[in-house]
Amino acid sequence: MNQAEIRNYIENYFKAFESEFVESNDAYFSVELPIEVDKDLGNRPFYWTYVEKIGIPHNPLTLTFIFDREQTPEEIRGEELPFGSRRLHQIFESAKKHGKFARLYETPPNIPTGSLPSFPLTPWLCVNYKIEFICDQKRDLLLPLGINLISGQIVKDFYNQVNSLPLTPKLPNYTFTMQPIFGLESAANRLEQYIQSIVDKEDDEWAKQASRRLEEEKQLIEAYYCEEVNQRAKQGEEEEAEQLRQQVQDEKEMRLKELIWQFEPRIQVTALNTGLFYLRSQIE
Repeated sequence: MNQAEIRNYIENYFKAFESEFVESNDAYFSVELPIEVDKDLGNRPFYWTYVEKIGIPHNPLTLTFIFDREQTPEEIRGEELPFGSRRLHQIFESAKKHGKFARLYETPPNIPTGSLPSFPLTPWLCVNYKIEFICDQKRDLLLPLGINLISGQIVKDFYNQVNSLPLTPKLPNYTFTMQPIFGLESAANRLEQYIQSIVDKEDDEWAKQASRRLEEEKQLIEAYYCEEVNQRAKQGEEEEAEQLRQQVQDEKEMRLKELIWQFEPRIQVTALNTGLFYLRSQIE
């Protein structure tokens, strides 16, 4: 990530928490941290323990982030955010923690003066999955799936379709949510069945090749340690031969376990985050 991408990311991060930007220009910005963000980024756990135990008002923390040091006045003190920095890692972890679940509503169009229409919003469950095809090589497949909780319709590229819609975390005026037919557990089971059908259609040649490479590596290990036993036995006394064989056998078993972990083909599915979306627009 370059500095422009990093700035865009963390600005969106703070906006998601409705943070107050104290000052902002092309070179830097200062932002006042809401409580949730302060606890993640402020590095003052003892302060928060004291505030919550005593029940006193908290003193908001303000941070300044610099993106162009040359254009920033000398009196401005702040943090630069190169990719891989500890602070940026903190922000990523905070976003991951708070972004596991979202509830958003689509805002209705402008309502004509003098009319009070009521817009129904259809509930959708969105789950962003990651499918990992793992062996000594690795391939990831991201699946942003959405399921209509009334019709059961599954949309494969759900997130990209709703990303451009006007969404808000609060139920807008003159709207109401429709009662879902499918419960969350039933909907999640349908999505898992859908993912299973996708995995079943995948070409399994990658797994066959990985299994062949695993067997070749096993044969090399067997041959190596067979020779190792003979070499160590020659160097030791006769009464030590059995002990040497056991030692080599233990080393071989450990190495074989490492090979299996590295080469054995497997598929891992992870739900990265989920959300409930109440939408007026048609999604296909």
